[in-house]
Amino acid sequence: MSTMDWMPLLSTGAGALIALSGTFLVDLRRERDTRSRDRDLDRWRTCVDFALALATAHGMLRSSAAEDREASARAMTESGVYQARERLLMSGTPELVTAGEDVFHRLVRMRRLVRDGGDLRSAEGHEAYHEFAEALWHFRMAVRRQFGHRAMDPATLDRVDWSERHECPYCAAGS
Repeated sequence: MSTMDWMPLLSTGAGALIALSGTFLVDLRRERDTRSRDRDLDRWRTCVDFALALATAHGMLRSSAAEDREASARAMTESGVYQARERLLMSGTPELVTAGEDVFHRLVRMRRLVRDGGDLRSAEGHEAYHEFAEALWHFRMAVRRQFGHRAMDPATLDRVDWSERHECPYCAAGS
């Protein structure tokens, strides 16, 4: 067999190898894109779950202040905020974790106040709420940035700031 007889066979083999490697590369890219999308979706769900657990815990803390001190501990555990926080700590970006930890610790401050017999309607409790509200909004904006949305400033929603002090009857009465 001459060299000329091998050329079509080699060309066919090289073409098949190129086609297979192209298909392999496309499959790798698709798999990587799918993993990235799944990771983003998981991170999104984690952020939403954390924000919802914070809101639930806050509501339960407000209710527990009227009941008893033990209810403040139940508010934190039954809301799922500890589990949601752990998920965020493990899957969140540094910006999300930092913002999440800030709002979490503001909530813990409210829980301590209730647990120690304080009243959320007191000046100290009131200030703790405004700090929590502001930190929660900062977390929300960090989530928006993480997922490619433009962060908003308070004026976008006709607010003076994120703390809700400007629309608070207690703060207005104290001014």
